[in-house]
Amino acid sequence: ENIPRGEEIAWTKEFPSDLIRDIAKERWFGVIIPEELGGINLGVTGCCIIAEELARICAALTDAYAVTMFGGTEELLKFGNDGQKRKWLPRVAKGELMGAVCITEPGVGSDASSIETTARLEDDEYIVNGKKRFISNAGPAGIYLVYAKTSDRPEDVAKHRHLTALIIEKGTPGFTVERINELSGWLGFPNGYLDFDEVRVPVENRLQKEGDGWKILMDGLNFERTVYGAQVLGIMRETLRYAVAHAQRRIQFGEPTIEFQVNQFKIANMVSKLKTASLLVYHAAHLMDMNEDAVLEATNAKLYASEACREMATDAIQVMGGDGWTKFYPVERFMRDAKINEIAAGSSEVMRIVLYRWGLQAMREDLKMPLRRIHEKLGV
Repeated sequence: ENIPRGEEIAWTKEFPSDLIRDIAKERWFGVIIPEELGGINLGVTGCCIIAEELARICAALTDAYAVTMFGGTEELLKFGNDGQKRKWLPRVAKGELMGAVCITEPGVGSDASSIETTARLEDDEYIVNGKKRFISNAGPAGIYLVYAKTSDRPEDVAKHRHLTALIIEKGTPGFTVERINELSGWLGFPNGYLDFDEVRVPVENRLQKEGDGWKILMDGLNFERTVYGAQVLGIMRETLRYAVAHAQRRIQFGEPTIEFQVNQFKIANMVSKLKTASLLVYHAAHLMDMNEDAVLEATNAKLYASEACREMATDAIQVMGGDGWTKFYPVERFMRDAKINEIAAGSSEVMRIVLYRWGLQAMREDLKMPLRRIHEKLGV
């Protein structure tokens, strides 16, 4: 019902506040939040289902939703104390508070351990200084999960005990949105720079202990990447739909272009990629709902889905010909939205580094070279 509204947003570039209110009415912001805190507790799988469907409308809507889920909500559930959960999660569940995760900085990207934003403890407050960039939900978010450096000691840095996770609320003095980025895709979705100038944050806004930031950051990435993969599925579904529907009604050389085998092969590949990506994403979500380690599964799902989506969007445009390249159909927008998924939430290159390191470790017994010797009878 709301897909036409998503196309309007692609032209106006307005943040979909009306659709956010609709999500709140459905209680979908509470999908991973326990019922006693106002949520509906449908787990990672439920969160992925919602993210996938919202992605069919527009990136601004599904990203605003998903970023809230992994921009404070999931971390509060796992690492927050009872007071912190009661303070923020019921409001998130009602749709009154959106979230944002603040890692990337002007000089820091994939190398998150090099975060330069500082937080120094004075009495019962942290004083935060620094900048964050490429922050999604910049502005609409009410709570910002900020990772800051609390130690320069070499031994802390070596053990990744130098970062701390803080919840900073919108409107805190000294905390401002410096600029909103003009992006190739994600139309209508605010992504920008944040500035922290002597921002005072109560110590009770700290998640876990000082120095636990790296642990919290790394733990949240599996959830983030799985939900990202689910969003990608929605784009893939719409891309396939337009490619097939257009080819069924476009006549060339006296027949629909879907009858051309070259288009049939492209569509077959699109179907294969969509079904494979879906299996990978929901398998990772299922493992997480079973409280199992899903580093490899979440990483692989995110890597495969994001690259397959970009390939699908390119093929869909080719099937549709010139129509696919116009803005009268949304497929060119899907292609622009698809590309960012190979960068955000960990680039494809980082995903491969993780798969190499964790894969070899997790599969070390399977990968051992078996003993080889000369066969007594065959002599080989």
